Amino acid sequence: MRNPVVAAIARACAERGWSALRFNFRGVGASEGTWSSGAEEWHDVDAAVAHAREISRGTPLGVSGYSFGALMTLKWLASGGQADGVALVGIGLRSVSLAPQRLPPIPDGTFIVGAENDQFGTASELRAAYPRARVAEVKGVDHFFVGKRDEVGRLVADELAERLG
Repeated sequence: MRNPVVAAIARACAERGWSALRFNFRGVGASEGTWSSGAEEWHDVDAAVAHAREISRGTPLGVSGYSFGALMTLKWLASGGQADGVALVGIGLRSVSLAPQRLPPIPDGTFIVGAENDQFGTASELRAAYPRARVAEVKGVDHFFVGKRDEVGRLVADELAERLG
């Protein structure tokens, strides 16, 4: 929730006058529940979306996730989750606990922000692996987007603005 990339995305959305909900996954910080290493955390996305819909009735809903949050958003989408706009950042094709063949499907047309030098999956690798996704590349950074986090926030907010109307 306090990750600098997530904070930059929330700031960029708030600057457009939108509500931005950030949350910790189960077992992180003071959140309830027990960490399950990704097996169950997509349910947390579902709960957060339900809460956002409850407090913002009748307004369009955009969902964004970074790194592990992007993976959990993909799992949520694969389980039937729906949003008016989706923007994912730093999807890891390589990680200690995840092989690419175990990534949830990425819906056609999904907007992804990837880093040029991401150690877990570069923007070029994401384009090759998911040719039907729309990948925006942030140059000169790795997975943590140091020095370019505001650019990431703007890219996500621009995408959501286009989708949410």
